[in-house]
This record gives sequence, structure tokens and C-alpha cells, in this order.
Amino acid sequence: MTGPAPGPRGWPLIGSLPAFARDPLAFWTRLAASYGGVARYRIGAEQHFLISDPQSIAHVFRHDTTRYYRGKYHDLLKPAFGEGLLTANGEPWRQQRRIAGWLDIVADATEARMAAWRDRDRSAPLDLAREMAGLVQEINAKILFGRALSYQAHPGLLEAVGTVNDSLLRQVKRAMVLGGALNRLPLPDARRFRQAVALLHRTVGDLIAHARAGDGRDEDTLYAALADAAERAESPGEFRLRDQLVTLFLAGHETTAVALAWTFYFLTEHPEWGDRLYDEIVSVLGDRAPAMADLERLPLTRRAIDESLRLRPPVYGIGRRARVEDDIGGHRIPAGSPVIVSPHVMHHHPAYWDRPERFDPDRFAPERASARPAFSYFPFGGGPHLCVGRHLARLELLAVVALVVRAFRLTAPPGRRVARQPRITLRPHPGVPARLARR
Repeated sequence: MTGPAPGPRGWPLIGSLPAFARDPLAFWTRLAASYGGVARYRIGAEQHFLISDPQSIAHVFRHDTTRYYRGKYHDLLKPAFGEGLLTANGEPWRQQRRIAGWLDIVADATEARMAAWRDRDRSAPLDLAREMAGLVQEINAKILFGRALSYQAHPGLLEAVGTVNDSLLRQVKRAMVLGGALNRLPLPDARRFRQAVALLHRTVGDLIAHARAGDGRDEDTLYAALADAAERAESPGEFRLRDQLVTLFLAGHETTAVALAWTFYFLTEHPEWGDRLYDEIVSVLGDRAPAMADLERLPLTRRAIDESLRLRPPVYGIGRRARVEDDIGGHRIPAGSPVIVSPHVMHHHPAYWDRPERFDPDRFAPERASARPAFSYFPFGGGPHLCVGRHLARLELLAVVALVVRAFRLTAPPGRRVARQPRITLRPHPGVPARLARR
């Protein structure tokens, strides 16, 4: 029999907003531990439901777009991302010939950045979070538009991404109170957000203009593929080319850069794993550039990346809203209710992970991974909105980690403290300072 889901009473009027606003990851983790696979909590007058049971998560993903939709909080992303397909499948990502060409772009950009690292003053640590943000922006610009970014022409680009990231989470939290009325006030961060969005859109606009002027459709770029898809669409409203490009440039950059930053964080915390990866990488690559077939021959490197994505999934929460009343795990979900599935909660759930806070890439060895249920691990989401960029992200993660670990031994400087910073993505704060010694 369907009944109400259990959960905390919360404070009068505001419910569980203080605990959620202070640390959503800790709040959701406590909620799952205390109330089970379907937990209810209140933010203002609205009931939210956290789903932390693999079968129930599968139910939400299976009925995504039919019983569930993205909802009003997702609309807050539109000023930055437009109507782009943040998490949809697309033909361009499945073309292996194109992906193989992207590997050369990834390798060339990584080698160029590492050359700059070799020339720098090595007395001070290098912030690998910032370095990965810049590297992935360069890679994505070349893949999308066939040309590198000019940071001289677009100063403040990296900072603009951070501003958008910070501001969007504040807007979501404010939207949970008084129906979002606070977001319509002239708050101090609103101007910074608009300026950052304008810079990001201006950057993408410049890249589009150069692609068009340079006959970019003759190049093997995503711009060419998406431009062709836009021409084939029945109406312009079905496929907004600019919005697709903005989405792929911004969202693809942010999540992959954060994933790389966290991977290097764990490898600097556990240099013995860096040494194990180095032995594997050298045995496969030697001193040559990686080819697509090589990436399949790096199982330890893949496991280390998977373990980093488990411990620090860049997308730590996925929100949907119920179109109709539903039953999940024997509990009634009223129509219109927000429903949340959290990769971070599931990736740390003690029912599915032994010593979940420990960095142990060997837990992704085939014999151990096959014993876990689906949706105990889902760093790229699931269902119809499975992450569009997952193939490119996997390629970038493997290639960049392999090249950097082959070139440098990475260690953490004494006294380093890196905290989780839940924004729109799960960022390392204040960064990932690391010491690099040439191999």
C-alpha cells in the first residue's frame, strides 16, 4: 500500500532549508542514512523527495520525460545555457572517426600546457584545478570550432565560469523560498552574473563567427556537425544552434575540468597510485602519443578515474519534478513534487561500498564492480538524459591523466587542505595545489 515517505519535520515556514543551504551533500547523506531509500524533506512550503535506492533511481530514469521533467529550477540555467541540450544523446558524439581525431587535439593541447609547466618556477605549487579549467576550455574550443581560444581577446574567461557557477546555485537556493521572488531583486551578485554570462556568450559568438568565416563546415568539428543538424531541423525552434554550442562549450568544460582536478587531487594524496599508473602508462605508450586503441589498454588508469568520479562526482545531484502522482518504493510522490537523485549519496552509500570514504581504485576491478547493482554508480546520470558528453569526457580524462602522469610525479605540498565546494558542480576549494617533479 502506498503511503507517505518518512522525513524530518524541519523548522516552521522554512523547513530544512538551513541544513540544505549549509551543506547539501551532508544533509542528503544524513537523510538517506536516517530515512531509507525514499526520504521526504520540506523547503519552504514544498515537499522534496530524495531517492537513494538503486531500483527506485532506475524507476525515475526509466520514466524521465514521461512521468518526470526537469522543472522550474532547471529554467534558472537558461540565461547561461539557453535552450541547449544539457543532457541529451546526439549523433555527433557517436562517430568514432571524429572522436579519434579529437584525441590528437587533446594530446597536443596537453603537451603544450605541460611544456609551460616545465619552464615555470617550481618553488611554488601549481594549482591543477585552474590549469585543468584552462586546458579543457582550449580543448573544447578546438573540438567545437576548429581553433584555439585567445585569452588575450577574452580576459577573465576562467573567472566568468566560476562566477556563473557560484551565482546559479545561489539562485536555486533563493528560488526555493517565496517562489523565487528574491531572484527578481537587484541583488549584488545579479550584475556580476549578467556580466559573466555576457562574456561567455560573446566568446562563443566570436568562435562561431571565426568558424563561419573560415568555412568551418569543411572541418571535422562539432560546429560543422551541429550546423548540418540545424539545417535538417524542421523549424529553427527545434534546434537552436547557438544554444547547443554554448551548452557544449560551458557544461562540457566545467564538468570535465572538475573531474580532472579531483582525479589529480587523489593522485597527489596517494602518490603510490601515481607510481602504479606510471608503470602501466609507460608499458602501453612508451614515449609516443596515445592512440585510441591505447586507451582501452589502461585499466588501472581507468579505475583511478572511476574512483575519483565516485568520491567526487562533478554532478552531485540530479533534480526532476513529477508530472503526475507516482509511487516510488511504496511511497506516494504527489504531482509537481521535486525529486532528487544524488550520485554523491549513492557513491558513498555503505550498503554498496565498503569503507566508502577510502580511495581504492581496485574496487572497480571487473569482479568487484559486477557485484554492485546498477545505479549505485552513475557519474554521468542515466535514462533519456544520459550525459551527451560522456564519450568525449572519458577520452579527455584518460588521455590527460596518462600524459601528465607519464611526464610528472605529483605530490601534495605540506599542509594542503582541499574542501568540497558544492556549487552547480562539485568543485575543489580553494583549488588543487600540487608539486610536480619531472619523471
